Amino acid sequence: MEDVFQIIETPETSTMRINTDAINHIGAMFIKADDKEMRHELFKMIQKHSKFVLETSEKVILNRRLGIKAVK
Repeated sequence: MEDVFQIIETPETSTMRINTDAINHIGAMFIKADDKEMRHELFKMIQKHSKFVLETSEKVILNRRLGIKAVK
């Protein structure tokens, strides 16, 4: 008999996971792309997802009131 564990993610966790997975996939495509225009578009997508992940992370941290700040 197998043990079954159901992990329930918060909406924030799901959003972060999906977007970080997207960055990974886009990054893999970026590495394989030979076309300069395609690489440029993929790079813009990576920037967009990275910005979203960082902004969402900050919102989650502030929402949880952990008092953690980004280091610049």
